[in-house]
Amino acid sequence: MKRSEAISIFGVMGGLLILAAMVVLYAQGYRLDLKKGITETGLILVKSLPDGARVYLDGELVAATDSSIPDLKEGAYTIKIEKDGQQSWEKTVPVRPRLVTSIEALLPPISPSLTAVTQAGAKAVTPAPSGTKAVYISQKKLFLIPLNSPFLGFLRTRPQELAEEPEEGAFTSISSVTFSPTEDQVLVRAKLGSWLVPVGTGDPQEVTDTTKLLTTWETQRKAQRTEIIQNLEIADELQEIAVAKATSWSPDERKFLYEKKVSEKREFWVANLANPLPVGESALVKIGETTDANIRIFWLGDSRHFVSLEGSRVLLLDLDGSNRREIFNGKLNERIALSSADSAQVMVLTSFSSSTANLYAISLR
Repeated sequence: MKRSEAISIFGVMGGLLILAAMVVLYAQGYRLDLKKGITETGLILVKSLPDGARVYLDGELVAATDSSIPDLKEGAYTIKIEKDGQQSWEKTVPVRPRLVTSIEALLPPISPSLTAVTQAGAKAVTPAPSGTKAVYISQKKLFLIPLNSPFLGFLRTRPQELAEEPEEGAFTSISSVTFSPTEDQVLVRAKLGSWLVPVGTGDPQEVTDTTKLLTTWETQRKAQRTEIIQNLEIADELQEIAVAKATSWSPDERKFLYEKKVSEKREFWVANLANPLPVGESALVKIGETTDANIRIFWLGDSRHFVSLEGSRVLLLDLDGSNRREIFNGKLNERIALSSADSAQVMVLTSFSSSTANLYAISLR
C-alpha cells in the first residue's frame, strides 16, 4: 500500500471517529455556541394520552405529542398541552443538562361518557388491595368484577357471581367486606352474622370469631408487605408507614400514598421509591391537605395519577397533586372509585332517575 493511500484511509477513519464522537456528544446534549464554546443542553420528551395534542413551551406552540423539545438550556419551562375535546394540562418543569425531562400528560375528555356497569343495583363495593378485582353485593348475591381484562375490555367483562346470601336477609345490612391477604377469600360481615366467601368456587362458611380471623390476616398482610419492601430503599422514618394498613400502594408497587394528621388537617403524602427518580420528581411530596373527613383518594391504574372524591366531585390528579381536573359531578352513593388496569375508565357508584345505585364507568379516553 502506498503511503498516500494509507494516509487517506487513516484520514477517513479519523474523520469517521470524530463524526461519531460528535454524534454521541450531540445526543448527550452538548452544543457548540460560537460565543460561549461548548454548552450543555437538556431535552423535554412530551407524550400525551390521547396523542396528537398541541404542545406550548412558555406560551409558544412548538410541537405536537408524541415528540421531543431539544436544545433547551438549564432552567424551568412552562409546558401546556391542549387537544380539542379534551381537558388541557399545564405544569412548570425543570430541564437539566444532558438529561431528559419526561412528561406523560393524561388529557381526559371535557365531557366524559358514562356507561352502566351494573343494572340491578350495587352496594358494599370493595376493591382488592392489588387493584385487580373488586366485589359488590346486588340482589342478595355477592359478585366479583375483574379490573385487569386487557383482551375482553373493561366493560365487556361479565361480573362473576360468587355466592348467594347464606340465609334470608344475611346480605341486607352489611357492615363491611374485606379481602384476605391472598385475595382468594372475602369476609362479609353483616348484622345477622359473618361469612367467609371463596373467590372462585365453594360455599360461604360462617365465621364466629371475626376478630381472630382479621388479626391473623393483618399479621399475614404485614409480613407480605415487609418482604416486598426489603428490596426497596425506604427512609427509616417511613418504614413503619410503608407497612401500615392504611397506607395505599400504587399498582406498580414503587410508590405509596399515606395520610398525616396535623392539628385539624389531613395531609396527603406520596413516597416515590423509583431509582433513579425521573427529572422533576421528588422522593417525598405533599399532594394536598384538607379538613374534610369525607375526601378519599385512590390510585389510577397507571400508578401516575390519582382519583379524588371531594363532595359530589370526582377529580383526576397528577402524581404530585397538580392538574386537578373534574371528570364527574353528581351523587356518590359510596365513597369509592375503581380504576381499570389500563386507566381507560374509572368506576363510581351513583344513581340518577331511580333510587337504585349502580356502578358507572367514566371514560377517560
